[in-house]
Amino acid sequence: MADRQALYRRYRPQTFREVVGQENVTRTLRNAIAHGQVAHAYLLAGPRGIGKTSIARLIAKALNCPKAKDGEPCDACASCVSIRDGRYLDLIEIDAASNRGIDEMRDLRDKVRFAPSEGQYKVYVIDEAHQLTNEAFNALLKTLEEPPGHVVFVLATTEVQRIPATIVSRTQRFDLRRIPHKGVVQQLAAIAEHEKWTVEPAALEAIARHAQGALRDAESTLDQLAAFTGGAMGAADVEDLLGASDWEDTASLFDALAADDAGKAVTLVGSLVDDGRDLRLFVRRAIDHVRALVLARATGGVPEGASEGVAARIAEQAPKFSLEKLARIARRLIETEQYLRQGDGTPLPLEIAILELTTASAPAPDPGARASAAATERAGGGPAPRSGAGSGPAPRTGGGGTPAPRSGAGPAPRPGPGAAAPPAGARPAGLVDLAVRRAAANGPAAERASAGGAGVPQTLVTFDRVRHAWSALVERTKELSVGKAAQLADAEPVAMEGTVVVIGFADEFARVLWQDKRRPELEEQLSALVGASVRVRCVKQQAPVGATPALEDPMLRAALETFRRPDRILEVE
Repeated sequence: MADRQALYRRYRPQTFREVVGQENVTRTLRNAIAHGQVAHAYLLAGPRGIGKTSIARLIAKALNCPKAKDGEPCDACASCVSIRDGRYLDLIEIDAASNRGIDEMRDLRDKVRFAPSEGQYKVYVIDEAHQLTNEAFNALLKTLEEPPGHVVFVLATTEVQRIPATIVSRTQRFDLRRIPHKGVVQQLAAIAEHEKWTVEPAALEAIARHAQGALRDAESTLDQLAAFTGGAMGAADVEDLLGASDWEDTASLFDALAADDAGKAVTLVGSLVDDGRDLRLFVRRAIDHVRALVLARATGGVPEGASEGVAARIAEQAPKFSLEKLARIARRLIETEQYLRQGDGTPLPLEIAILELTTASAPAPDPGARASAAATERAGGGPAPRSGAGSGPAPRTGGGGTPAPRSGAGPAPRPGPGAAAPPAGARPAGLVDLAVRRAAANGPAAERASAGGAGVPQTLVTFDRVRHAWSALVERTKELSVGKAAQLADAEPVAMEGTVVVIGFADEFARVLWQDKRRPELEEQLSALVGASVRVRCVKQQAPVGATPALEDPMLRAALETFRRPDRILEVE
């Protein structure tokens, strides 16, 4: 079997003119080489698959090509051919991921003093330079600053923030950008034509969208697709190969969001799950779709590189959305993508996001207002809960303050003829049940959804909602125990770690008390206010917590000062 190179290696650019999408970098380098203004060190930074290593090799090519014209290598002389075939002795490529220690850099420092073997320059290319250790950077530092005149360093990295500032300041830095969508499509079309493959334009568009600006990824996908199909490729083949949802599915989702059709949107997600599609990829494409709609709504244009069909669909959908709703959709999709990244594959976060976006046009109600409304109903504004003897403890309640169903109990009674109709913005119970049933099929995800006794599906709780609920929690606690309220008023939520709320306490005694003894009580009350099951972790804050509205109460302020005194360390119930 003949040795066959991967597609991205066979079509690696051999001149600066062949580099796709990096004209600002190649033009600068070409002019510098043509006018003899070559720097002793270059730093190429940017995402993967956009041409960093290729440009580094082209620098070596142009510097050592005896027939170079205007800084462009001829790609025909013995030096150019040797570099292209990987046989050139004066081009030394170092993989910093596996040669990252101080010994390797000391060895390099000793060898740079020797003159080139074949050409005019020795070019050292250090790939993934951010992998070098601090000791290795220190060993390289002086050599990188003042190398011999026949040596040029080229550092390539995908994480430039990890390169020490002392190294960056000794190089000429170039920030490479992702390849534009149109450039990726054109390059793929040229490769397919040269290979005599038949490829539908829609397939090229799908590959370019999936690559997200990484040309090497796009070329690898095209190579894989050619092996999958035998050379005749369509958009359906891309979908089958990548397990990715088609653009039409994303457009259908936004048709449902525009019409507030929760049933259609949730059914679409269910079909994607049943087909084994990647929901994270689907959500990322939905985020790109929101961006296109925002651009069309705000400017009347569409993203560069969009096909005629995509542009027509965007233009049709854009008038159906306000900019406010598009912003809300974008925020929820970004949150959902993060939950899907951390989750175990359940589609519940996406389904809940869809329900919230299609069944309520206004933002979620403030938890404090919801708690006040519940308190008003208990005080007499609504039917009071009844016990068997007319007095005694109130029925058990779920996380949202509603009576929790007892085991073995029958279905809830239907409202009578005089009962008020459900509000227009209420969510359809059938769709919520569908989301819950789908979560239950995933086992551990369902257990997490009902953990802590909240009795409601686990929703995507935001940090702002928790902070609002905390103020309501302090006010509610003050009615029951001034001592407890004083301790909680001197604390505040400081972070969210998934479904765990981190509470910062200024007093170590209060932190230990609430972490070890009162944490279940705190979790239950906070879950009820935010409308979802949350866990709590109490930590010590270094700086005192600022005054909150609850501290304006003189009685609460006095209690707080009392319980802060070392001689009054006692537990108040």
